Amino acid sequence: MRPTRTFLVAASALLAALIPPAAGAAQALAAHRTAGTPGPVAAAPEPGTVVQRDGTSVVPAGEEGPVTSYLLATLPSGATGQVSARIDWANLEWWNSERPGWLSYLTWSCSVNGGAFTPCPLNGPHDGEHPYTQLPTTTAAPTITYAVRVDAATYGSVGVPTWGTVSVTAAGEKLADGPVEFQFVDGTPEAYRRTALHARDRSGVLWQYEGTSKAQAPFKPRTRVGGGWGVYTALTKLGPSTADGGGDLVARDGAGTLWYYSGSGDPAAPYRPRVRVGGGWNAFTSLAGTPTGLLARDRAGVLWHYARSRQDPPAAPFKAPVRVGGGWSAYTAMTALGDGLVARDRSGVLWLYRPKRGNPAVPFAPRVRVGGGWNVYSGLVGTGDLERLGPPDLVARDRDGYLWTYEGTYYAPPGPNRKRVGWGWNIYDALL
Repeated sequence: MRPTRTFLVAASALLAALIPPAAGAAQALAAHRTAGTPGPVAAAPEPGTVVQRDGTSVVPAGEEGPVTSYLLATLPSGATGQVSARIDWANLEWWNSERPGWLSYLTWSCSVNGGAFTPCPLNGPHDGEHPYTQLPTTTAAPTITYAVRVDAATYGSVGVPTWGTVSVTAAGEKLADGPVEFQFVDGTPEAYRRTALHARDRSGVLWQYEGTSKAQAPFKPRTRVGGGWGVYTALTKLGPSTADGGGDLVARDGAGTLWYYSGSGDPAAPYRPRVRVGGGWNAFTSLAGTPTGLLARDRAGVLWHYARSRQDPPAAPFKAPVRVGGGWSAYTAMTALGDGLVARDRSGVLWLYRPKRGNPAVPFAPRVRVGGGWNVYSGLVGTGDLERLGPPDLVARDRDGYLWTYEGTYYAPPGPNRKRVGWGWNIYDALL
């Protein structure tokens, strides 16, 4: 996990505790989250000025949704006719449509005097120049209210204030101007960028824990996937699941038949109806799925690699097995970690197998020792990154039912600093 990064939540009370109070940023978010009537201004602005109501607008880059900032322009007396307005951004650099950079993760819309919002994307005539936002035209009045709404997707964040100047003109003459500022900060990544952990209870019900991207509380409350999963003697995912219902898994029933569940893309029902792969899978004592295939250990301790065929629908999801090697009975637990594998031996030592490309018979580089003491855990499962778009994490349940997370380090051994993230997990007989 990355404790140095700031993550927002929708509740403004929590936001106030996470964002420094400079320029009233926390209070501004609550006021700007909707397109409702703007709040009062402490004092009437001077003619010829533009004031950003409530100060700097704080925009979380993620799934929180758009933030609306209101700009009040006070025109000099006697101003008439049609007026134009634009924001010239001082510290943004324009990239053309072929190289949009992080600006492509921002969606802008604008309105004037309570009218409908229309798109007002950033504009810029030449690479390397500062972009501008054209605001809607309107008829001159003593005061004009512009609303600027911006929605920032993940990556649409620079971590520093973004400022500029809004200018109101008529017939080429400047009538009013003033500063405007947005603060883009890290928000909650969209559901397709967040992982999901699944757990089967002893009555056979499968539950989903959607990732939150928050270090100290990495999972949302569980949601029920469905019952009847107790018929399976082995369950494994083929790569991490995502909070939007993405990711596949395979399940072996008591008769030795292997079944394939494709991710549905629906978080309320994350798996499509199962498809039969074939029988005879009781020959294996362990199954571990990776994004590239299925690893199966037989009763003689030989590991076999079933590379994915990428067929859709997955009636024949795997290619013919390739022998990896013997000696794998030395391990009491194996789980995928990204494209790699971690395995715990009988003395409690955990080993990391980094992925190796090109030869299905040699899917891993030589193992690397992670450390000892891992026999305290009754469950190990590799997940996607639990915080934010980084390397996969390792989740471990100890024999008292406490759940711990180990930060991923891009195929280096898992980070040494575990975090306790829950308790009561002994109600589950399978984690995946």
